[in-house]
Amino acid sequence: MNNLTVLWAGFLIFACVNEKSIMELRQLKYFVKSAEYLNFSEAAKHLFITQSTLSQQIKQLECELGFTLFLRNSRHISLTEAGEEFLPFAQRTIQDAQDSVQRLNDLQNVKTGTLRVGVTYSLSTVLTEGLMRFMHEYPGIKLEICYKTMAELLELLHARKLDFVLSYKPLKDSPEIEAMPLFDNTLAVVVDNEHPLARCSKVTLDALQNCNLVLPSVGLQARSMLDRLMEGKDFALSSKLELNETNILLQVVATGNYATILSTSAVFGNTRFKAVPIDEPGNVMQASLLSLRGAYQKASAREFIKILLDTEAVKRRLMNCL
Repeated sequence: MNNLTVLWAGFLIFACVNEKSIMELRQLKYFVKSAEYLNFSEAAKHLFITQSTLSQQIKQLECELGFTLFLRNSRHISLTEAGEEFLPFAQRTIQDAQDSVQRLNDLQNVKTGTLRVGVTYSLSTVLTEGLMRFMHEYPGIKLEICYKTMAELLELLHARKLDFVLSYKPLKDSPEIEAMPLFDNTLAVVVDNEHPLARCSKVTLDALQNCNLVLPSVGLQARSMLDRLMEGKDFALSSKLELNETNILLQVVATGNYATILSTSAVFGNTRFKAVPIDEPGNVMQASLLSLRGAYQKASAREFIKILLDTEAVKRRLMNCL
């Protein structure tokens, strides 16, 4: 850590606790939002204040700090070196304040607030039962469910815009991510029940070279796993179509003319399709609950996870793994 970083850390602590300081948490929020959009007009819109109010508060913060945080011109703004050093400490202060309020609410057993859950497309069917039970047992808590690719969800998790993510465990471990395993799964060829492959108990990748495939797009976890299994092969699989929407892929497969490659969980319990496991070494995907290591976990998040683990959707998949 360099001297300037240490200076900012010490100054921030001093500024936020010294009774004589007029720095406010609100100003830090304005600064962080402006740094996020690098546009005062856009930041003000998301903060529900006027641009002039925002500019005035940023100038007041800079005056108090004695440093310029933004370089300004007629078209856009950018962070100065001081602004870049100050940003992570401002973000941490805001998050610590929010965590403190959340801890107090949890201590008082307040059953209100918002729980933000990220889910990958292939595990959406796992979530439904848990959602219904949670809404019934905790009607005062608002649920915000976000469906995106795993990479997008991890970005939101790192930015603390999600409380946890239901996804397959990332192929590469990250020291910042804690994964709580739910059940193991495999990649499979998904076909209509009348498709010739539906009669197979398993299939190898090389057997799919002449198959009419429609594949998940790059970025989806099933596609990442497929690309990993294809590493080192002396052949390639061609596709007629690539989509980042699992439901549309399955609609194409339902015509009976095409096959796709997804996790078995994507069609678990759906009698319209047959998921034929791909017989390849290393074909194991671990469905997990992902959270930031060391971050405070809301009481509502703990209750939601407890409910999710007790759902038939998870229990049946666990039994299917045994």
